[in-house]
Amino acid sequence: MRTSTYHLVVAPDGRAPEGSAPELAAVRLISLLPPGWRYSPEYPDGTLSLILEPPPGTTEEAAYAVLFRTLADPILRGWSWTNPPED
Repeated sequence: MRTSTYHLVVAPDGRAPEGSAPELAAVRLISLLPPGWRYSPEYPDGTLSLILEPPPGTTEEAAYAVLFRTLADPILRGWSWTNPPED
């Protein structure tokens, strides 16, 4: 069974405290993911770029639901998803 991967880019949106580190945003975001998700973070130009792989059998709909719910958590206030899926 093929498992999809998702590329998530998150950047400061002006609401975060000055100097907010993308590494801290990564720790916060990763801590909110359900068990079984794999991730590979990078930090280009003050942003957070994550390659995410949900557990096998996760539907695309369920994966995006997790990502939207995770990024809506108040702990990530000041960081916005810059490459959300198009409708």
